[in-house]
Amino acid sequence: MSGSTRVDPLSLLEEFDRYLRVQKAVAENTLSSYRADLRQFFDYLNPPASGIEINKISEADVRKYLEWLAEQEIALRSIQRKITALRVLFRFLVSRQYIEHSPITKIKTPRLKINLPEIFTVEEVKTLLKAPDRLIALGARDAAMFELMYACGLRVSELLQLELHDIQWDNFSLVVRGKRDKERWVPMGKFAGQALKEYLNEARKTLMKGRYHDYVFVNNRGLSLTRQGFWKLLKTYSSKLGFRKKLHPHILRHSFASHMLERGADLRSIQELLGHTDIATTQIYTQVNAKKLRLDYERFHPRQGG
Repeated sequence: MSGSTRVDPLSLLEEFDRYLRVQKAVAENTLSSYRADLRQFFDYLNPPASGIEINKISEADVRKYLEWLAEQEIALRSIQRKITALRVLFRFLVSRQYIEHSPITKIKTPRLKINLPEIFTVEEVKTLLKAPDRLIALGARDAAMFELMYACGLRVSELLQLELHDIQWDNFSLVVRGKRDKERWVPMGKFAGQALKEYLNEARKTLMKGRYHDYVFVNNRGLSLTRQGFWKLLKTYSSKLGFRKKLHPHILRHSFASHMLERGADLRSIQELLGHTDIATTQIYTQVNAKKLRLDYERFHPRQGG
């Protein structure tokens, strides 16, 4: 394309926003992030009142912008997200013939140092699952929650969003609503299924106190349990049991994936069970297991340790 293509940044972002919303069905939180990141980019370029020459944006301009972000001590994860927003924008501009080539094709996204998720050992999981007093209502609830999270690899949000009609008793499984309301089928196994049945038969009715709604897990007032409530519970049990792990709300989910992989489960199967869109997300558990393998080798091999 020859000549100048001068556009108003705000109008361009509105057009881009409509494109993502209507043609790509991009989630609202992603749209909001893109808008904020791209406004920051255009503010950095400081366009004149007459608009910006969009086809004059160069690779050097983008690199200087990224250097500026680094100077502002912007977190690496945030910089990655901003680069993704720019890639999507420039692909859009090429498709609409605003520009001939994207100036960002040669720019590599900086890689994050991967923080391996903390996991419980199998013995720690067993200890946690035995800890709740199943003879009282709240203990039966806690046992059912912990059993389900570990048996099904659920996210905390997925656990707390479960409704009664999501339970398939004929084959002891769940229909789970994950990110972007994507549904998946997950088997829950006999131990989790039994704990859930015991909770629903008596404990939930006691906790509901005459209320009615379909959420499976409730607090002591009969209201749906919150993420903060679950997190507080997990920390309380962990403290009582003397666990010294760095806790994360998804530690049982991470433990499920790592233990499955450790025992020979196929990575693709684990991906489906976890509801990961990209298998690269699931592959982090191979690194968890590689770390354990190294520790076991150094601990048990007769020629290690001097």
